[in-house]
Amino acid sequence: MKKFTDLLKPNILIIFGALLFLYFLNYLSMSGEGLAIGIIAVILSAYYLTIGILGIFLGNKFSTTVKKVLEVISVSLFAAFKFVMFLLTTISASKIVGLMGPTAWTIQILSMVAAVGLVCVYSIAKFNSSEGLLRFALLFSLIFALALLLDILFQIDGSSTLLGQVDILFVVIYAIYCFYLFSTLGKGEPAKVQEQPKEEKAE
Repeated sequence: MKKFTDLLKPNILIIFGALLFLYFLNYLSMSGEGLAIGIIAVILSAYYLTIGILGIFLGNKFSTTVKKVLEVISVSLFAAFKFVMFLLTTISASKIVGLMGPTAWTIQILSMVAAVGLVCVYSIAKFNSSEGLLRFALLFSLIFALALLLDILFQIDGSSTLLGQVDILFVVIYAIYCFYLFSTLGKGEPAKVQEQPKEEKAE
């Protein structure tokens, strides 16, 4: 299963980058915040496509440290990107009096905290063998995945999203990201246990 996951991860990044590019490409025709988000998203998609292609051709040549660095960057960039989107959405919606209810505020705050927490804790846990940090990274990964799910299920005013209003492409993008995120949280290779020399039998 681990070999299948390791083989699938680079391809997943290519698919993720391509979908991200196609989704936000139209944002380049906007102005203001929409244009800024579009530019950032296109740059991110180019990164994911590049890393995915390099992972296919040079994956076996990457050292363990390089792989960890690339995984941290790949996970953190999208989480940081979503933090910016959550923040800009909250600022824009808060300007309209009475638009955001308690549910909306709770979801937006939770989402921003989850994004920042994931970037910080995940980055530390990847370069530390502590079991406790790994559990915290998993916890924040689950919270961030929940935040992405809530972003699909609820609209900015806090009301639930109707079935016909669900953005299918964004659901796929979120699912691919979560798959990659949790696939990088596997434990490292178990340490080799040194065999104790057998005690000589007493004559």
